[in-house]
Amino acid sequence: MPGTMPSERVQRQIDQLLDRAETALADADWQSALESARAALGFDEGNPDAQSFVKAAIEALDAAGIETDSTSEPPATPPTPPSPETG
Repeated sequence: MPGTMPSERVQRQIDQLLDRAETALADADWQSALESARAALGFDEGNPDAQSFVKAAIEALDAAGIETDSTSEPPATPPTPPSPETG
C-alpha cells in the first residue's frame, strides 16, 4: 500500500500484530516477535515500527545463535485470519 493510508479495519490488524510483536519482544520470544512484525509488514511494508521490531528480533535471534531467514520478504498478501468456530 505505498502512498495510501490503510483502511481503519486494516490498521486495526496492523496494530494488533504490532501489539503482539511488542509483547513478544518484552518476553524475549524473538521468533514470535519476528513472525508478528513480518505479518504487519505484509499489510504495510513501510511501517517503521514493524521494520524496527523485525530488526530487533533478527538481531536477538542472531545473538542467540538461532538462524533466521533475514532476507525473506514479508508475505505478498496479508495472512488470513482464522475462521470463527461454529457449533
